[in-house]
Order: sequence, then structure tokens, then C-alpha cells
Amino acid sequence: MNKNMIRNAGAVALTALLALAPVALAQQQPVLSGTTNGLAWTLYSPGELGGLSNQSTTLKVSAHPQATVIGSKYDNQSAVLAFRVNAPLMTVYTYHDEQLRAQGFTRTSQNMAGNTAQATYTRNGSQVRLNLVRQGNNSYRATFDLSGVQMMAQGNAGTTNTAATPVVAPVLPVTVVGVTTFTPEQNTAAGRNALVSARDFAGVQYLVYGPIELNNLSNNAGTVNFSIPQGSALTAADINADGTLMARIEGSSLNLQQVMAFYDRQFKAQGFTLVNPTDTGAGLDYALTYIYERGAKSRVSFSVEREFGTYRLVWDFQRS
Repeated sequence: MNKNMIRNAGAVALTALLALAPVALAQQQPVLSGTTNGLAWTLYSPGELGGLSNQSTTLKVSAHPQATVIGSKYDNQSAVLAFRVNAPLMTVYTYHDEQLRAQGFTRTSQNMAGNTAQATYTRNGSQVRLNLVRQGNNSYRATFDLSGVQMMAQGNAGTTNTAATPVVAPVLPVTVVGVTTFTPEQNTAAGRNALVSARDFAGVQYLVYGPIELNNLSNNAGTVNFSIPQGSALTAADINADGTLMARIEGSSLNLQQVMAFYDRQFKAQGFTLVNPTDTGAGLDYALTYIYERGAKSRVSFSVEREFGTYRLVWDFQRS
């Protein structure tokens, strides 16, 4: 056998060996993570999650491999993953269903109607509810309700926790000024004092005032000011465990796009650049989400959601 034949035979053998070798899964990037009632959970970018086990004491969920993630948040003990994918509702639902069951969850109920799929899962006395909604333009919102989770047992499945110790996780330095429900008198006085205050990861303070006209907005490195539309009232504010600032307004005569335009002007007047003008979160019919940046470190995803005649405003601070 000449040298060329030997070289060619070696190349064929190497190609065959590589074809038979297992292909490593791409490293998944976490999108959002936290701990709820002792259960550690993580939402991941699109792709298959390797190493899922029915012995796991955590919860891992990724978006469909062909999806594009457009948003995530944690609200009222629910982890939400929003994404776009050109796939039927049943395909996306089955993908999440298989992920949950691979981690030891048992499906106890299931309901599909129109553009919505709902299911309930249990594991070691804990309950997780999945609510999957398909919007226009192949947009999906997957909500994992963790309010039924109990403190996870660290040992045998038969072990029962008699007391739950709160898990203290690092959060942003956020302060709600006064109370979380605002009276008409407080809204009237909001021209003198901000009703809500929060700091982002860069240490910039966000101040939310009542229905006042904010004059002379400028690019101040230390603070960012917002007010609510005139004719409306700030009725509540809340801070999620991850530092997300939420405010609720009612009484506004503006539609969804007009409310977003109101805040878009306030962002831009203070030096922010709109870096994602097409992100519509859960769909144009009831929610809009824009992402803004200012400088190298200040980045925030801002959402306006219409809920039964009120508007829910969310400043989701992000690391650059």
C-alpha cells in the first residue's frame, strides 16, 4: 500500500470516529434565576438542557431550541419567560412538559383551549403550575407559578420540613418611600416628594413621582426621574426579590402606545438610548417592552402592561 492510500485510509477512519463521537451540548446561558420558598430555579436561553434528573432539588427550564428570548421577569412568585418561535402551541407546550417531567415532576392536570395551555405538576409535596400563552407574531409567554412550592427537603424524598427558613438572596438596594398603596393625598403631594425610589446595578437612583410635569429633565449621572401621566393616580408599588421595580397606575385616558410614548420621552430626555424598539414582550394587544441603555452600565427593560383598565409599569434593571 503506497503512502497516499495509507493517508486516505487514515482520514476515512478519523472521519468515521468523529461521526460516532457524542456531540457535546452547547453551554446554556441563564436568563433569570432565583429562589422561591426554598426551590432554586433558573430560566435559560434557547436550547436543550443536558443532565436533567428526577433526583434534582432545583428547577431548570429553557426556551425551545429554535426560539428567540425577548424578555423574562419574576413577579408574585411566578417566573416568566417570553420568547418568539415559529412552532405550534402543542410543540412548545410538550417541550416544557418534558423538561418538568425529566426533573421528577408529575403532571396532575392539563387543559388546552385556543392559544392557551395550562398544566399542574407536583413533586415531593410541591406544586408548580405552567401557563403557556401564544400571542400574535409567534410570541409566547411561559409562566411558571411557584406559589405552591414548599421548602424542598434536602435528603430522602420522605423527609418533611417542619419549618421553612427564608432564603436571603442578594438584592438591589431598593426602597419604597412610605407605603406600597398610595392615597389620593400622597399623589397630590408627589410634586414635592417621590413616591417610589430604587437603585439599579450601576447605583443610579430611580425616582417615581405622581401626576406632575417634570420640567428640565437632563442626563444626571446619579438619578433618573419619572412621573405618571396627568389625570392618573399611582395606586401601588412593589419591589420583587430580584430588585425589579413595579408601579400601578389607574385613571389614565391614554392607550397602551401613548403611555409607552410618554415614558419613552422621559427616558430619552435623560440621556437613554432605545436599543430594542421592536421588543413587544407578550404582544402589542396588551403589553409593550422597550430596552434602554445609558452609558456602559445602566441598562433597563421597561414594560407597560394593560390590566383591566389599569397600567402596570415595570423597570427591570439589568447588568450590562
